[in-house]
Amino acid sequence: MFDEVKVHALSKAHLLYGANPLPKEIQERLDLELDAILSNEWAIVYVITRKLVDRSRKYGYLTGFRGCIGSSFIAFLIGITQCNPLPEKYHGFNIPFETFAGVDFNESLDITLNVADDIYKNICEYLDELLEEEGIDKNSGDIKESNGIYSFKRSITTKEEKTLANINIVSHRLLMPLKEIHQLTKDSPRLIRPDEDVREIFDLIIKEEFYGHINLERVLDIISKIKIDTFEKLVILQGLLYATVTDNCIEEILEKGTLDLSQIISHRDDIMVFLMQKGIDRVTAYHIMESVRKGKGTTKEMDDIMREKNVPDWYIKICNHIDYLFPKAHNVGYAILEYQLAWYGIHYPEEYAKVMEKCWV
Repeated sequence: MFDEVKVHALSKAHLLYGANPLPKEIQERLDLELDAILSNEWAIVYVITRKLVDRSRKYGYLTGFRGCIGSSFIAFLIGITQCNPLPEKYHGFNIPFETFAGVDFNESLDITLNVADDIYKNICEYLDELLEEEGIDKNSGDIKESNGIYSFKRSITTKEEKTLANINIVSHRLLMPLKEIHQLTKDSPRLIRPDEDVREIFDLIIKEEFYGHINLERVLDIISKIKIDTFEKLVILQGLLYATVTDNCIEEILEKGTLDLSQIISHRDDIMVFLMQKGIDRVTAYHIMESVRKGKGTTKEMDDIMREKNVPDWYIKICNHIDYLFPKAHNVGYAILEYQLAWYGIHYPEEYAKVMEKCWV
């Protein structure tokens, strides 16, 4: 199975970035992930996950994702996610693989796929079929429902009962209308850093309450300080809306308007990337990120390291007021789905209205 993953990934990489040799940065990321996949026996995880996505696509649906799997470049290359984690110059979102695989690249993986309601049961049954084909015991647990959202979890284990990954299938309300509008229009939004019409699209996202339970006042307060004119900013906003911060220090900094928005902490990955750019080593940057995103703040030793590398005091202050941060890939995944649906609303308003009147709840 490893060869299958490697061949597929390399083929797609060359298609996207040119013939041999690949740019050094891309080749290094490929090698890093392929080495981790081989040494941890993760190939079966990637193959099974890709088959689930392919089955959903066969039914005519996109498959979204939650959590960190979008941090994997291999997952992007073999079609599991639409999130490119490479640096921005490669049309990516600059997300470290460590967010998914751990600092030593050997964590048990957590994968959550978003699936449309009307094929949900079929995809869950297909997962069990795939596990059975591989001789993997179906662990306990049936489909669970909470507030209209369904979830179904299975573990992928070795014969020695080592858990390689947990796969969770979750229902998502945007996928059914996306399929129906696509069938009506025979058109698809461009998915690589789609920056055109972002302001209009964002306004429609707010109008349609795609952000669900999020406090509208806080949404409007933050966007009054941010000019939403790129898809990257839409992702940053998504992170700010869901970040749990104990005071209004983020809003204070946005109010001043003196900083580049990319410096604001909106996702856990931002911390690791920013600190490494400041010259802090990868392992230390990872552990600071993990401590902050879990709400533990920073230790005096961490603060001293950051100050030694000229990390500003306001940044350290925010780190110590954060209770929780989503991974960036999670918010990229949701922003893509929201963007796609709103794109249809702007470019195909009649078809959009027809479908939404029937589907939206």
